Amino acid sequence: MENILKKYSAQVTSLSKFIWKLSELGLSIAIAGLLLFLLLGESAGAFPVSVAANFSEIANSLGPKGISAILAAAVFLLVSKRLIDK
Repeated sequence: MENILKKYSAQVTSLSKFIWKLSELGLSIAIAGLLLFLLLGESAGAFPVSVAANFSEIANSLGPKGISAILAAAVFLLVSKRLIDK
């Protein structure tokens, strides 16, 4: 029974790592699209314009308090990661 649980645990761990890498790739693509839009403006193409529109919709729906809460959480995570790594 323990071998079966270890096997499934290893599979779940590898699946989790794959999903994390896929999420990082998606975020990198979205940030690249936003950067292209910021550099080139409306002539950047359809993808960067749609990425910028989506980011602005998210920012508008969160409001100032939501954005500051996300930024505070990001800073907290970065500081805690630095403290844990030391």
